[in-house]
Amino acid sequence: MRFKAVLFALAAFSLAAPAAAADKATLQLNWFHLADHAPIYMALKKGYYAEEGIDLTVVRGAGSADSAKKVDLGQAEFGISDAPTVVTAISKGGNLKIVAVVFDKAGNNVFFKKSANIKEPKDLLGKKVAAPPADSHRVLWPAFAKVNNLDESKVTMVNVKPEGKQAIVAANEVDASFDLYTSYAIWEKVLGKGQVGNLLWADWGLPIYGHTYFVNTDLIKKNPKLIERFLRATHKGWRDAHADPAAAMDAMTSAVPGLDREALLATMPQIMDLCITERSRKYGIGWIEPEIMQKTIDITYAGGKMDRVVKLDEAFTNAYSSKIKLEK
Repeated sequence: MRFKAVLFALAAFSLAAPAAAADKATLQLNWFHLADHAPIYMALKKGYYAEEGIDLTVVRGAGSADSAKKVDLGQAEFGISDAPTVVTAISKGGNLKIVAVVFDKAGNNVFFKKSANIKEPKDLLGKKVAAPPADSHRVLWPAFAKVNNLDESKVTMVNVKPEGKQAIVAANEVDASFDLYTSYAIWEKVLGKGQVGNLLWADWGLPIYGHTYFVNTDLIKKNPKLIERFLRATHKGWRDAHADPAAAMDAMTSAVPGLDREALLATMPQIMDLCITERSRKYGIGWIEPEIMQKTIDITYAGGKMDRVVKLDEAFTNAYSSKIKLEK
């Protein structure tokens, strides 16, 4: 009887005890909301973060460099930033580490009107090119210029707000603007179908990693399981977004007012092309290949912005890989 009484007491205690509080975490975006953020909202809507015990807040960004700075300062647990921007920050003392790639192939790119007569990188010489001050392209531009034998001083860089890239080109105030390839549909909407020209940097000597998820190294010491849980929930969102891009876009546009659903949805094919590769199909979404990361570090260092060479084990880890693959 006494044993039964103890069991009943334990059962009553377990029912009365409050559920463990979810870990509060912030994801610092790299930019204002774009289509490659839709999988995150898909995961939020489907409750994947809640299932992992994460109360996630998503914060609009102001550039990859700004995202890296905020995570380094501990203002967010997770960030999205270009791989070159993160390794550059690490070289300057940033306590950061990449834990998964978003784009297995970098989407760094320059857009312009076809009438600008830009056919290859050397045609940028003597031109005005717009880019936000904290844009990841600013970090990578010296490397791109170097591999293409361009004299940086002969290209005039013009500051612009992230949301003003298309307008400044449309108004002929500049000749071109750095922007991600995944924004192609947005550029077509502003400049007109058939009127958009572009140079994808990966096709001109920069076969490197693009966007990544990264953390402050303090989080690895204090709560490594949180990283694993975050990536698992996030990559379930990517898996589902790949299967149903429209549903993912609905999830984001219903949560974030003022977005152009149709224009953003039109960019999803390019986004998935950059994200879903043979590597992600084999190892899981977000898997990092050491060889490509080494190229990313080498090319970024060649650009002259890094203070020192960053070692591979400083730059990234696959230890928290979600192993989430596309459903067959």
